[in-house]
Amino acid sequence: MWQKTEEELRIALSAPFSSADIDWRVSATTQDKSRGLAVPYVTNRAIQNRLDDTVGVDGWHNDFVPWKNDRAQLCGISIYFPGPQAWITKWDGADDSDFESVKGGLSDSMKRAAVEWGIGRYLYGMTQVWVAIEPRGKGFIIRDSERPSLDAAHDRWVQTIQQRRSAPQGQTQRPQAAPNGAAGQGNSQPPQSQSTQKQATPAIPSQQGAAPRQTQPRVQPPRNQGAAGVPAGCYLVMGAVLKPTMSGGSRTSVQVKDSAGQVLQAFTRGADSRLAPGILLTNAQFSTQQSNGVTFYILETYQIMDFGNEQAA
Repeated sequence: MWQKTEEELRIALSAPFSSADIDWRVSATTQDKSRGLAVPYVTNRAIQNRLDDTVGVDGWHNDFVPWKNDRAQLCGISIYFPGPQAWITKWDGADDSDFESVKGGLSDSMKRAAVEWGIGRYLYGMTQVWVAIEPRGKGFIIRDSERPSLDAAHDRWVQTIQQRRSAPQGQTQRPQAAPNGAAGQGNSQPPQSQSTQKQATPAIPSQQGAAPRQTQPRVQPPRNQGAAGVPAGCYLVMGAVLKPTMSGGSRTSVQVKDSAGQVLQAFTRGADSRLAPGILLTNAQFSTQQSNGVTFYILETYQIMDFGNEQAA
């Protein structure tokens, strides 16, 4: 039976994978269907190997439960903790897929349950990559020629994560841009038009009608430090994770701390891969939403401070 501290278990489960263990699927397409947004995910084989290597072949198991009138699947991954001698289970679900129906739903639900344990969670912060695609059945697949650039994009993201973790506390190292023409570069920006993304299990209720982003004038960043080491009127990003929405899009779940040291969990209206631990926000405006008696905070507008300049969001 495995013997690790909680922190050692977290680090072992959440460690990045090699690019060979990452597959990609098309999440959205351009209007002419020639290019698609490539979304990475860890294969179920790699998830099973990670669990075997971390807690042992007898230290985990999974369960599946039909959901949404048998149109979706819930997966629970259980890990046995020797200390309290108890099984702890984390659940997540997915709709049946368009290709292999129930089998696809089972597979996708296990991938999402693994993320609840931290397995593959680092992939949610990757910069979006647009690639050449071709039709296959009712959907689209990524052309084989794009695999080298996708592997390179994944490896750069792993390097970025390792740099952030090794940086002094409160500082974030930024990845250096590859030269023009390098694999995976020049295709992270979305084309001018794209179709609706594939439906995914929501983290919180979907919201429609988000206001378009507008460029705001630059302002000087505040210099007065609060008691928590955060400039007055600013918020320090403590953590950020990309989450799917009911409409098939995504948004960022972000944990921020203000100058008084108060920590707040909120969601952005859309996905913002720039948000990462150590980033400083200013001019932040929050709203609230009620759902089933729970209050959610929405980060409506904000600006990202970057070496004296600010980027509107």
